[in-house]
Amino acid sequence: MLKKLFTIAAASTIATVAYANAAQAAGFNSITIGDKDGFGYGTGVDYQGAYGGDANIDGRGVLGVGDLLPDLNKDETLAKGSGDDFDNRSGMEKGNSLITGSGFVDNGSSGSKFTDISLSTTFIKTKKYNDNGRIKNNYNLEKKGFTQEEVKDSKVPLPGFNFDFSVAKGDIIKDTTMYFNMLFGDYDVKDAKVEFTNADGDTITKQLTKQKNNKGQDGLIQAAYVELNFAEIFSENANGDFDGYLEAKIIAPDEPYLAFDYAELSTDKVSFVQAQSVPEPTAILGFIAFGAYGAGSALKRKKKS
Repeated sequence: MLKKLFTIAAASTIATVAYANAAQAAGFNSITIGDKDGFGYGTGVDYQGAYGGDANIDGRGVLGVGDLLPDLNKDETLAKGSGDDFDNRSGMEKGNSLITGSGFVDNGSSGSKFTDISLSTTFIKTKKYNDNGRIKNNYNLEKKGFTQEEVKDSKVPLPGFNFDFSVAKGDIIKDTTMYFNMLFGDYDVKDAKVEFTNADGDTITKQLTKQKNNKGQDGLIQAAYVELNFAEIFSENANGDFDGYLEAKIIAPDEPYLAFDYAELSTDKVSFVQAQSVPEPTAILGFIAFGAYGAGSALKRKKKS
């Protein structure tokens, strides 16, 4: 009987999870500019963060939410001009063409050159001019693959993530709520915003909802998102499929140092929860026992009725 109750409880749990995911189509889940590789550091196990501790705080997976960007010169701070600049971009990222995900056809999305690199005033410098307008110093902006236009009105190149893709009608449910998700490090702007431009050229600026840094940790890796309507991204074409297009420009003109791991459009909101350790077997058994108790109670009520 107990084995039967365990089976019922497990089946009930699986059914609940299946129901929760039923709203999502089987094909498309997200299109990601860049990749989720811990800013190119991977697990970061050989690095320390500011304050001298491990950069990978929870010791699990690649560097992510709640971890720290590596303090490369180990001076217990992460900032411009402190030896913490890095460029971990792959060839495709430098070529501005690394797009990951599934369930879509990419039509020329771009922006990966802004990922896995420290965007700082000491690493990516702009051209300086004499009073007569001639270039005084030609810094390494172009060598890093950026243009003068990309630092207009800003201290560093501000990321522009441009999504251009198509999704088959059977791979996404029309009017599904969408999310613009990001993972960034050492982002200190309090009221960060994103300027979105759709396929019609209409522009709207929205506030980022980002993970809080209550402790003021230097180099903290945080997640952020903006909730979007389906129609702000997609339009239905003659075949009944959906063409997705959205330009996302980060607004942070006063930020002297920041880094991005990836940016994506997804049917799921990015989690602010840091990866946790696997529950102990006793905890799992407790959950199953609770489910069994609930299932048993339901059977008793049904029998009485």
